[in-house]
Amino acid sequence: MNRKWLFVVSIAVPGLLLLLSLGVWQMKRLAWKEALLENISYNLSSEPTILPTELKKSEHNYKMVKVEGFLEPRAIFILTPVKGSGAGFRVISPLKLQNGSKILIDRGVIKEQDTDRFETLGQQNSVIGYLFWPNETDYFTPDPNLKRNIWFSRDLEKMASFLETQQILVVATENRLDPSLKMQDPTRDIPNNHLQYAITWFMMSILWFGMSAYFVYKMIKKKKIE
Repeated sequence: MNRKWLFVVSIAVPGLLLLLSLGVWQMKRLAWKEALLENISYNLSSEPTILPTELKKSEHNYKMVKVEGFLEPRAIFILTPVKGSGAGFRVISPLKLQNGSKILIDRGVIKEQDTDRFETLGQQNSVIGYLFWPNETDYFTPDPNLKRNIWFSRDLEKMASFLETQQILVVATENRLDPSLKMQDPTRDIPNNHLQYAITWFMMSILWFGMSAYFVYKMIKKKKIE
């Protein structure tokens, strides 16, 4: 087989198929991500239920629940940006349930200048919010400053160990600490760029096809001249 035709068979065609398959894969990922976001929105708009006895992230993430217990006078302060106000702190406190077990409550965000006036008085409380398994820690996340009680992410395992609770986090959606700070959409940090990726791969496949077709055209033209 002519080496030039070997190029078409071994490189041009497989390359085109690869680029097309990547585009199709991203479209499938897009459908999956849109279904995921729709399911989260549905869960967040549902009526709260009692806390399930057996929790699974795959089934209960973003599920609305209502829990009652004693909000203990302890807290973790997680550094977080506050739109229009610079830095703030997300406050995580333990809630002792009526059965004696303890879970974590994300009570909302306070502005940095309000931390000195913040009091974590123990109190009986009813909390409505959604179950959440955060994924905010990576290799570059600093360890918490335990001396100053400043954390840099919601690390469920470390927070539960520090506050001596179960690894269960409920993000309060009502009666948050500072009502003036609007609660962020939980889906905001879930990236959904699959359509852009798919368009990129399909555009590259068109370009690849054009280049390959031009190469074949030049070969045929040159052969006719010879």
